[in-house]
Amino acid sequence: MQILKAKDIKADKQTLFVYAPPGFGKTTLLGGLPGSTLIVDVDQGTSVLQGNANVDIVRLEPSLRDLPELLSMLEKKNDYDNVCIDSLSELERAMLTAYGRDGKNDGAPEMGHYLKVQYKLADYCRRFRALSGNTVFTAWEELREFVAPSGEKYTQARPLLGGKIVDLICGLCDVVGRVVISQKDRERYIQLEGSSTVVAKDRLQKRRFCKFEELV
Repeated sequence: MQILKAKDIKADKQTLFVYAPPGFGKTTLLGGLPGSTLIVDVDQGTSVLQGNANVDIVRLEPSLRDLPELLSMLEKKNDYDNVCIDSLSELERAMLTAYGRDGKNDGAPEMGHYLKVQYKLADYCRRFRALSGNTVFTAWEELREFVAPSGEKYTQARPLLGGKIVDLICGLCDVVGRVVISQKDRERYIQLEGSSTVVAKDRLQKRRFCKFEELV
């Protein structure tokens, strides 16, 4: 147990979660982070970063059996300023596929596999967050319909993850941002202010929006 004085706490690293539909520039954003960056390329989208001298890329085996090994290696020694998982949406699907492949349901995941994946995914995210330096997660976006207590229906933009795991992972992060394209100048920005229709937050700087290069 450790007791700290709040006045002595320094935010020397951040945990960030950025989501958007495919093709909105999430991987490009990772390539522009300041300092050295390691990207765990789950959805095979890092070809847009070719020639970037500040980025190293890890591509996992389809079985994902090398992911725990990678985590253990980074926990022993992490020389990167940023470690990124691109993307959690595909990682969740790949984990379910791996369980289904090894299961008894003709390749399809069983009901119990979904709970196992949520537990393991949350554990992976906690371990990545505990590394030295910044941790950045990405995910695809989904639009989900909800009904308010008043009976009013509304649509919410949120990271594409199954069950309640999205709420847990957002809770672990300092910053949750949604990539949007401005209708005015067609530039891409990150929305950091949440509402009933958008999952987002910035508990460090309380920003409403930021440019890609201003995220960290």
